[in-house]
Amino acid sequence: MTRNAATISTLLFTLAASALSAQAPPPRPPETYSMFLQAQYAALKRNIIGSAEKMPVEHFSFRPSPDVRTYAEQLGHIIDTQYFFCNAVKGGPNPGDGKDFEKIAERAEMVHAAKDAFTYCDDTFSSLTTETAMQLITIGVAPKQRQTTRANQLTMVIVHGTEHYGNLVTYMRIKGIVPPSSSPQ
Repeated sequence: MTRNAATISTLLFTLAASALSAQAPPPRPPETYSMFLQAQYAALKRNIIGSAEKMPVEHFSFRPSPDVRTYAEQLGHIIDTQYFFCNAVKGGPNPGDGKDFEKIAERAEMVHAAKDAFTYCDDTFSSLTTETAMQLITIGVAPKQRQTTRANQLTMVIVHGTEHYGNLVTYMRIKGIVPPSSSPQ
């Protein structure tokens, strides 16, 4: 064997041994429905709070057409509904009851209200497991009560919030503002 052939053979043997001894990363655990909801909620939280913080004060009263909500009213509607859906899962007194968040016109107050609404819902999502996701809860008021799962109710937080985040994106784009979901993280 020539010297070059021996060197190449040694190098190939070393590379093969290294490749065989390298540990493959452990496979990711399967994503459960509760994990999926938690990730979607985290994205919604980032986008809604980011939207409240990103829109300049002077545009909170912006209404793209006379028949739609202002930017602030749209945020307030998201907050009102979020308290409603999360409270149906949590039970007890609803800290959003009696408040009409659609009436908040000041940016600083709206940012604070959005953060509070997410704080109220945070533990409901973070404590969700595969088992608790499928637990039945009763929602509504007699005689229109019905049963649904915790996961169904919490899915509504995400669906409703994301739907109206899409409205906020349009308002921001009209004003030349890049929405949080399109901004570098």
